[in-house]
Amino acid sequence: MESVWRESFEIKSYSIDFQLNIKPSVLLQFFQEVASNHAATLGAGYNTLIERGLFWALSRLAVEISRMPSWGETILIETWPCGTEGLFFRRDFIVYDKDQQVLIRAVSGWLLLAAETLRPQRPVILDIALPVNQGRKALANFPERLTVQTERIAFNKSVAYNEIDQNLHVNNTRYLDWATDCFDLEHYQNSRLSGFSLEFLAETHWGDEIELRIGNTGINASIEALERTSEITLFKAILHWAAISHRGS
Repeated sequence: MESVWRESFEIKSYSIDFQLNIKPSVLLQFFQEVASNHAATLGAGYNTLIERGLFWALSRLAVEISRMPSWGETILIETWPCGTEGLFFRRDFIVYDKDQQVLIRAVSGWLLLAAETLRPQRPVILDIALPVNQGRKALANFPERLTVQTERIAFNKSVAYNEIDQNLHVNNTRYLDWATDCFDLEHYQNSRLSGFSLEFLAETHWGDEIELRIGNTGINASIEALERTSEITLFKAILHWAAISHRGS
C-alpha cells in the first residue's frame, strides 16, 4: 500500500491559457486524476465503490499558488489521504517543478455518497484501512464553508454536451472554468491567480440554465452559481489575486 501517491504530468499546449500557464481547471483535473488513481490502488476506486452503490464526491477545496506551471514544464504531484474531518475524507496535494520547488499546495474534502440517495455515508462503511499520514499536511487548515457576497450577474449560460461527464452531470472542474470566466482580459493582464477556495453544493445537469454572480474583482473575489429555475446554489468560490508587476511601468 502506497501511503503517498506520486505522478508526473507534462504541460501540453492544449492545457494552457493565453499567458502560456496551465488553466486552473486543468490543474483541478490533474488533482482528480491522481486522487482517483491513488484511491484505486488503495481499494477504494470508482469501479470498486460503484459496485457497492457508493462514489466519491469532491465537496471542498482550498489551493495556494506560488506559481502556475507553464507550457512545456513537467510537474510532479504528490497526494495522500489525511484521515477524516467529520464526514469528510481529507486529501492533500503538493505540486513540484523539475527542481523540486513547491509550486502549489492544496487540501480537499471528499464525501462518500450513496449512489441511490446521494446521502453522505460515515467513514466506517468503507471498511478499508486507508493510510492516515498522521501529521503530514500540505496546508494547516481544512477548508471551512464559504460565505460569499455577490452583487451582479457576470453571465448566464446553458449546460450542454462539452460539460457533461459519464454520470450525465457537470464535472466540478467545469465549475472552476465558469468561475474564472467571470473576469475580463484586462484583469488577467494585470493580476495572477494566487489561490482559490471552492465549495461544491449541488449537481448540475444537461440543459440547466445557470446564472453566475460575482461580488467584486479585487484581491478576494466572491462568486456563486445558481440554477435559474430553482435558484439552488450550485457552488461558491473565492478567488485570490495578486498584482502582476509590469517592467517599465
